[in-house]
Amino acid sequence: MHVAIYARHSTDKQCSSAQDQIYRCSELCQREGYLVVDVFKDEALSGAHLYNRPGISALINAAVEQRFDMVVAEDLSRISRDQADTANFFKKMAFLDISIRTASEGIINELHIGLKSTMNALYLKDLADKTRRGMIASVLKGSVPGGRTYGYELVRAYDHQGEPIRGRRRIKDDEAAVVKQIYSEYASGKPIKTICDDLNRLAIPAPKGGKWVPSTLVGTAARKTGLLRQTLYKGVVTFNRMAYRKHPETGKRLSVVRPENEWLNVPVPELTIIEEALFDSVQEMIEQRSSRRKELILLNKARTEEERAAHRAKLNRESRARQASRPGARHYLFSGRLFCGRHGKKIVRIGSRAYSCEYKHCFNRNIRFETIMPVILKGLSKLTSAEIVSWLNSPEVRSLRRQHESDISRLEAMIEEERHTLRNILSTLGTAKQGPELQALLDDRERQIRRHKLDIEKHESNLKKIQGPASVDRILSKYFDLLDTLAKQPGQLAHHRKLRPFVDRIEINGRWDDNSEQWDRVAAVRFNYSKLLDL
Repeated sequence: MHVAIYARHSTDKQCSSAQDQIYRCSELCQREGYLVVDVFKDEALSGAHLYNRPGISALINAAVEQRFDMVVAEDLSRISRDQADTANFFKKMAFLDISIRTASEGIINELHIGLKSTMNALYLKDLADKTRRGMIASVLKGSVPGGRTYGYELVRAYDHQGEPIRGRRRIKDDEAAVVKQIYSEYASGKPIKTICDDLNRLAIPAPKGGKWVPSTLVGTAARKTGLLRQTLYKGVVTFNRMAYRKHPETGKRLSVVRPENEWLNVPVPELTIIEEALFDSVQEMIEQRSSRRKELILLNKARTEEERAAHRAKLNRESRARQASRPGARHYLFSGRLFCGRHGKKIVRIGSRAYSCEYKHCFNRNIRFETIMPVILKGLSKLTSAEIVSWLNSPEVRSLRRQHESDISRLEAMIEEERHTLRNILSTLGTAKQGPELQALLDDRERQIRRHKLDIEKHESNLKKIQGPASVDRILSKYFDLLDTLAKQPGQLAHHRKLRPFVDRIEINGRWDDNSEQWDRVAAVRFNYSKLLDL
């Protein structure tokens, strides 16, 4: 009996769960005399649906190819907690004459599908209700839900038991000043686009790091999003706005706005940035302006039918051009980087999965892919943390760090000088209309600041990579995960592409083994350490 084992766990906090499931299923197979031919797993993926789970998709594809006779899992809930998905999977396997067995329930039949899948679905619903109830209780105690909000920073604190206290925030002074400026200028009648343009000219980063755009400030009316609608600025947490539902066909999680009478408003006066009177005044102005904008949108819809048709035609042309484009080159990780250790020459491809040194009688003549690949994998496995740390501490890397730090300081000074000039110009002009010559000058200054900031980001990114050995263990862990995947499927180009950037040169050396009467080859690998730091 040929079987495939499937394992799944829901979150990255259960990092050992999949291996534990595989071990338990392997013991069952050993007791029953089954032969395990495939192992599939999905890590840190919900069991709410089958969509977007590569492990279960690969299992179904293998089942179609008749690679096994039975699927073994720890429990039926590992396959899916959705009633429809569980039943559908069972029907597919039954059609392919493949049985399902779990360590908990034994051989699965229609009775298990009806009862156990219902229990799994109820578990999910009960878990969602408890999670939502816990989040509401946390908000009522003063926590702020969600991610980072512009104007605030996360507070890392711990209780008396050493557990992290989640949801704490404090005001971030520099961003709070920008928020006050935005509210003040909007209340004075300044157009949203002008506010965004002024912030962009000063190269003040938007909440997500890019440019300021009108939608950042006003968001959407139905969901009450945007900086100008954020109630936290007046010291009130608004929670329970959204309900989340799974699409029955795609399995995607969709958000739906709840009625406003179900929203929760909890005061947090210590986080107040904007006075309540100013905040309420701004809300009234937003409603008035949005009504006028809706009228303009309706008028534009009636006027731009030809433009919309032209746009659709353009998208169709671009789509056809992409379909006609030729695919990119296909390379193994050693393609163009394989050298003969005896002669120093490249080992090149001479046929389908065959490689050779150009010198006659060389031990690297006419080597098959199946022969050379285990040698390369063994050489790749010799990477150590000491090598990476040694490279980070080398004189050239230390010199590079100093150069990056010097360039960052120089560029920051140049940005401050440009900003000082722009502040003076904008302060002098006030709300006066800007002519084309002045507009061109301001645009040029803005572009200059953005170029400097982009250069700073590049220097900071490069500096972070070569800062020190703190993340070496994490890098090695990810690297060896990729290497293990390649070792299991050495012919898959996708796995080669992931490892290719980390290798600069592979040199094949060898010696004659009298016992086996064949060449014993070894691979010496020169790694690209700077690329490894990107892991």
